[in-house]
Amino acid sequence: MAKYFTLAFLLFANPSFQAPNFLLFIVDDLGIGDIPCYGNTSVPMPNLAKLCKESLKLTHHTSAAVVCTPSRTSFLTGRYAIRSGMVGRDGSAPVIFYVSSTVGLPKNETTFASVLKSRGYTTGFVGKWHQGLNEAVWGDMVHGPQGHGFDYFFGLPYTLAYGFELDEPFLTVRKAICTELILPLLLLIPLRFFIGRRLFFLILLLVVCVSWFFLEHLSLSKARWFRGSAFMEKFLNSFLMENNEVVEKPINLERLSTRLTDKSVGFIERSVHSGNPFLLVHSFAKVHTPLITSTDFVGRSTEHGAYGDTLMELDHCLGRMLDKIRELNIEEETFIYFTSDHGGDYLQIGREGGYNGAFRGGKGNGALEGGMRIPGIIKWPGHVKPGQEIHQPTSLMDILPTLAEIVGADVSSLHLDGRSLLPYLHSLPPPERSLYHYCDSEIFSMRTYINNQTYKMIFQEPRLNREGGCLDGCLCYGPDSDPEEDDPLDIASPQYRGIYEHMLEEASQFMREVETTK
Repeated sequence: MAKYFTLAFLLFANPSFQAPNFLLFIVDDLGIGDIPCYGNTSVPMPNLAKLCKESLKLTHHTSAAVVCTPSRTSFLTGRYAIRSGMVGRDGSAPVIFYVSSTVGLPKNETTFASVLKSRGYTTGFVGKWHQGLNEAVWGDMVHGPQGHGFDYFFGLPYTLAYGFELDEPFLTVRKAICTELILPLLLLIPLRFFIGRRLFFLILLLVVCVSWFFLEHLSLSKARWFRGSAFMEKFLNSFLMENNEVVEKPINLERLSTRLTDKSVGFIERSVHSGNPFLLVHSFAKVHTPLITSTDFVGRSTEHGAYGDTLMELDHCLGRMLDKIRELNIEEETFIYFTSDHGGDYLQIGREGGYNGAFRGGKGNGALEGGMRIPGIIKWPGHVKPGQEIHQPTSLMDILPTLAEIVGADVSSLHLDGRSLLPYLHSLPPPERSLYHYCDSEIFSMRTYINNQTYKMIFQEPRLNREGGCLDGCLCYGPDSDPEEDDPLDIASPQYRGIYEHMLEEASQFMREVETTK
């Protein structure tokens, strides 16, 4: 620990040190195998390839959750989402499903934007938010970006969703099946003996209409009751906001990426001209479906269809923002970070989902590597060596403590789960650590770095061998040497027993600590 304090002291004691600007890119649903320095060779992405060559690479970078809302909570706060209640529970939605809901990131949570704003930074967020918006009345922004340290916001308070690309009519009968509509009508029959015919049929009509609406558009009779119809998704959630004003409804999907990029470029220009250092989070709304690009990129990918087109558009937009950094001559004093919120969705939606490379599983799977292994690249001229690789486990949660240490902010009171990356960036020996991976409110797996080796334990997942037979006990892998998770440690071996007991004790201590610090 003394080495880390020494590092921070040397950094800030240097009179020539200038606190950098921070430009953070996070992509929705991007697979780790989708970008050049993690294996993509079939979709041209020249701007990202150049950034990769100029950056440090985190080869064992992870998300704390495998769906959007809790993963982004952890990214913003440096804490597991379970601490703030930003997770699903039995019977509840795994993510925020409606902008109009009153749930969201609690006002007592501290984001890295709040930390940097307290140090004189101009802060902006452009793109997908998905952390809630208002609590009591429209416009209070308790859960929105401006309620959590961001001076400027332009983007989607929600996310992209199936239905945004459709023009579905309101009057449909697809989910409201006859048997569900008949039941309330049968229950009304005794009412006819107490009221007149005209009033009875008026009530009957009203009940039919109300029942049809809730069954057809709000799925109240289904297990996933929180999923609305395509019409309702678009009507309720498809809009863009600038600060606290709705500026487009519904979202023009063809223009979306370009418009978000324009706003980020404008924010960078205004911030530089103001003379203040800035933090900008550009949260790409794509490659989440629906995969609608501008006409300039339709059909550009010869091998990967609409998904490849979307990757190429993403690369173009990234290039525009990086070009603006160079044009304004602030490249040398800008810290750039690029990542995804969790793994790609190829297993569930096929060619429209991201590719997770060698890792099994994907988005929504809290046990297998494909859902939680994400790209992580950092460019910071003069501080980070291009081509350097960090092989120890790191997390989205590490960003807040990293930025805080760079600007000299004290965050010791925040009960952070992330750790500053500065020791890793300066090749200091990393300490032992454990990371936990949630699915809703339960830990499905964890990994521990101990004795210069990473081990991963799976607690909840159907445990099958290649022949389909069940295996007893929690599976333990060495993901660095076995990324496919095909060769678990022998459960009967002393090595397994020692690792299992160590990780179980770590997990037990962690869960007890979480209960006291939520």
